[in-house]
Amino acid sequence: MVDNQSIYYCYPVFRPPSEGNSLLIQLTEGCTYQCDFCVSNLRKEFKVRNLDDVKKDLDIASNKKYSSHVKRFFFLDGNAMVTPTEKLLEITKYAMSKFPNAQRVGVYAHAKDILKKSDNQLRDLSDAGLKIAYVGFESGSDELLEMVHKNATKMDFINASKKLMKADITLSATFINGLGGADNHDLSNNHAIESADLVNIICPSDDRLWYISFLSLMIPQNTLLYEKKRRGEFIEMNATNILKELKTFIEKIEFSNKEANCVFRSNHASNYLPIKGILEKDKEEILELLNYGISNKDVLRSESYRGL
Repeated sequence: MVDNQSIYYCYPVFRPPSEGNSLLIQLTEGCTYQCDFCVSNLRKEFKVRNLDDVKKDLDIASNKKYSSHVKRFFFLDGNAMVTPTEKLLEITKYAMSKFPNAQRVGVYAHAKDILKKSDNQLRDLSDAGLKIAYVGFESGSDELLEMVHKNATKMDFINASKKLMKADITLSATFINGLGGADNHDLSNNHAIESADLVNIICPSDDRLWYISFLSLMIPQNTLLYEKKRRGEFIEMNATNILKELKTFIEKIEFSNKEANCVFRSNHASNYLPIKGILEKDKEEILELLNYGISNKDVLRSESYRGL
């Protein structure tokens, strides 16, 4: 029997860790891109759901006992920003109107999704309540981005970031340590240096809050990268070298705006060493922690405790 009072979800659900307390609403299913390291679109056929069905889910949630506690929404799935602007704007307004304490909507966004929307469209979405976009940068190295079929360039990320900030949509960007593998030191070094350069370039001139985080590469089965690993074409980087790569990234951070309020996190379940701070305010403390982790392997998270 189908429960007409149950919110629809297409499992497995993909969301940022920071949206754990948000009301999850399935606006899209899957992702329109197929990066080598990701499983999100391998398990689902991409589609934008009918808005009437999405509104029904919001109606159901608004009648639940917890509705007064809902402050944030996250529109699933892999890149919900790809939703045509008029539909995304309509459902954002609807969500914000149904809950008395609603503060914001968040989405995953590919750089190309952002670039396809005009400045006015992004501003309309921001004014309606879409206030944070989670963008997988993965790397600032164009060579590496092409290798993993990211379908975006460093310049795409720069331009997309600037468009989000202009529209007053908070940027939360993610990189992946170890993405280049263990058998190419130059690629790893370039990954760290170009990623830091990307972050330096997009740093805003004011003190707005924005986020940069690092995951450490994990390779789920059925991904293209897993097949490369199985064939011996990709060798994973060990924990020490991943920390060294991250150390190079931190060393290269040089914000021209010393009042920048960039929250840095490398404390995801995939990471070997939990780190958090403010770039570049806490740069020296972060480097000290990384040096300690490099020299003391016993403090690192074991493989059995890492996860996505």
